[in-house]
Amino acid sequence: MGSCQFHGLVVILFLVSSLAAPLRLLAGDSYDEILAGAKKEAKVVVSGPNYDPDDVAALERGFKKKFGFAAQVVSDPGHVRELPARVAGGAKYDVINGSGITASQVDELVGLQKVDWSVFPDEVFPGIMENYANRSRPGIPCLLYYRFSWAFIYNTEMLSEKDLPGNLEDLTDPKWKNRFIVSNLAVPLGMMSLQWNYEEGKKRMVDLARRLKANNPIVASGGSPGATAKVVAGEAPIATAAFTAVIGYMNKGAPIALWPFKKPEVGAKMAVQPGLNQSICAVKTAQYPNMSKLFTAWLSTGLPEEVGVNRGHLRPFREGDNSVVAKFYKSHGITKKQFLTHLTEEQEKQRKDVYTAASKIYAGLAK
Repeated sequence: MGSCQFHGLVVILFLVSSLAAPLRLLAGDSYDEILAGAKKEAKVVVSGPNYDPDDVAALERGFKKKFGFAAQVVSDPGHVRELPARVAGGAKYDVINGSGITASQVDELVGLQKVDWSVFPDEVFPGIMENYANRSRPGIPCLLYYRFSWAFIYNTEMLSEKDLPGNLEDLTDPKWKNRFIVSNLAVPLGMMSLQWNYEEGKKRMVDLARRLKANNPIVASGGSPGATAKVVAGEAPIATAAFTAVIGYMNKGAPIALWPFKKPEVGAKMAVQPGLNQSICAVKTAQYPNMSKLFTAWLSTGLPEEVGVNRGHLRPFREGDNSVVAKFYKSHGITKKQFLTHLTEEQEKQRKDVYTAASKIYAGLAK
């Protein structure tokens, strides 16, 4: 090899080795390094899931059982809707939970950690890369946490199963006139529109909103909690509501029950269960950065059942899941392919545009 060739090879090797270090840093630490760092930090501050003291105690027990060392969990009790405002006001968190919109707002304010989730071994964090693929917005470096899903909620003292509708279209029948409740937030219609392209989906679901409104429903403010409270009070026998708004009432013995969407809407191929993916994210400005990553990965893949049982739950159809949500859908023969949510920003826009238009119809602000 000539002198020039030798020096050229040295330069190339030097450049490759120089580039390798930044690439290694971009990829993040190894799992063993993250685990060792988390053990030293032993604390994490979370916001969004709104854990109560019993949840916190369960998380601390579950974490110690899983990883072999104790860690303090500090939970901000504020609602996830106000999370971006709290961050903008200076609140500091290690882990946040929310929709794709909420996560993106926090990312713009303080940044989210760009974690290489593949370093977390699948045998310890089952399905972690699947949860990364199913996060609530492609552009965020987060993991799927749990899913809200919507269903019919009915008063068992006013209706029996044989009386129940199979889809929203059924509620346009004159026999339901003045006898059902819709939330002022028409989220299910936005989700159901995703069975078609933007134009057709919006046309079909806005038309359905008009026909539902023509049957004179009670319009409940406060989203699903407001609709659920009215069914419990007996103001009307049935409504649609998010699963998570209903479970608490059922646990307290309220005379209510859930019923899935069993029939396809007009023009659809299957009966879908509309829902929203919620993501869990490690914050870039975390005071405890290793705990931030470890805790995020754990919540996404191993949320303790005693905490997850009353929540939308991230894996409602996964083998071995015994949550209330999983049992409910399995008992009705509902499969994972019937769960419908947005997976792209285009679908997210369609969902939001449709439910906004439908909500205006429900409120009497549009026809």
